[in-house]
Amino acid sequence: SAPLLLATVVLATFTHVPFLFALVLLVLGMAGNSMDVAMNAQAVEAERSSDKALMSSFHAMWSLGGLTGAVLGGLLVKNAGSSFGALIAALLLSTLFEANQGKLLAAGPRQGGTVARPLSAKWLLIVTGLLAGVCMSTDAAVRDWSPLYLTGNLALDLGYSGVGYGAFASSMALCRLAGDRVRTSVGERQLLAISACLAIIGLAIVAFAKVAPIALSGFVLLGIGVANIFPTLLSMAGRRGDASGIVVVFATGYIIALAAAPSFGTLAEATSLANIYLLLAAMFMLAGTASIRIANRF
Repeated sequence: SAPLLLATVVLATFTHVPFLFALVLLVLGMAGNSMDVAMNAQAVEAERSSDKALMSSFHAMWSLGGLTGAVLGGLLVKNAGSSFGALIAALLLSTLFEANQGKLLAAGPRQGGTVARPLSAKWLLIVTGLLAGVCMSTDAAVRDWSPLYLTGNLALDLGYSGVGYGAFASSMALCRLAGDRVRTSVGERQLLAISACLAIIGLAIVAFAKVAPIALSGFVLLGIGVANIFPTLLSMAGRRGDASGIVVVFATGYIIALAAAPSFGTLAEATSLANIYLLLAAMFMLAGTASIRIANRF
């Protein structure tokens, strides 16, 4: 998936026909999601071989890598142009991938929870994927709708429209650095329960805020709550079904996120932007309760 991902990133900068560009983006999305599954499967193997909680730390590095990539990518595009910049980045990353190819971990035997029938195990993963989908939907809702909410509903200056997502993403990345220690100390079920409660409280603060600073504090609390839910769910799924378990969680999560996206727009148009965050709070309550109830079965 890595070579295909890099190739389509470069190809996208040379494609100017709308249909072909859409096709390249389709392949890019498929390659990127395959890469997500492969990386998280490797993280599960690293946890298994070290017998330590590591997933949140890997996701913290992913968050920091995204920030670093955005900065360096912007500099490359500014100084070398989009096509040449993408080509340079692809060559550098290809070298990095090739140098580390021999360090990949082989899949080990499954560990964890009670043995379940295949159908039962699949349903456990699907329920886990529901909460993963709520996390994905939350990230998208904060990224896409918080600028409109802050500038339209709370009269924040347009130049600061991105601070909501910045507060959310920053607190999420920082909390992931401590997530593995917290998971080891309190356990997965307690971590999911505490995190879901913090996310719900954060969403409620955002929805009912009358001024921007209060809403920003809600986004910070939301980031703290969401930070370690997704990594914990993937770690649980990897123990139950290795890479196939991670695929089920990702697939279920993306279905939820795709279904939620147009629903948010319809809800905002019919009522108000604040209700998007109340809907997410209700989704966290339902999916979080279901995932917490089955956490011990992993």
